[in-house]
Amino acid sequence: MAEENKDLIPSGEKKEEVAAKKPEKVQKKDKKPGVFARIGKWFHELKVEAKKVVWPNRKTVVKNTIVVIVALIVLCAIVTVLDVVFGGIRDLIARL
Repeated sequence: MAEENKDLIPSGEKKEEVAAKKPEKVQKKDKKPGVFARIGKWFHELKVEAKKVVWPNRKTVVKNTIVVIVALIVLCAIVTVLDVVFGGIRDLIARL
């Protein structure tokens, strides 16, 4: 690593001398692009990313849809049973 630093600093000069030779103010060329340029860049990047998407085939979509529907039916049944049970408990407490 020390050998790499030797290549960066000319021989016989110290780091402070090299730093003193650098210009104090450097004009920035990194101006913020305009609104339309940024929007265009966003759409371009969107298009590039959309090409990377791996879309599932029909069989996978149908299989996953069935899994979701079955899960919803099971959860609805559980919520219904809990609703009936807690409603019955509430009615028993209200009669006391």
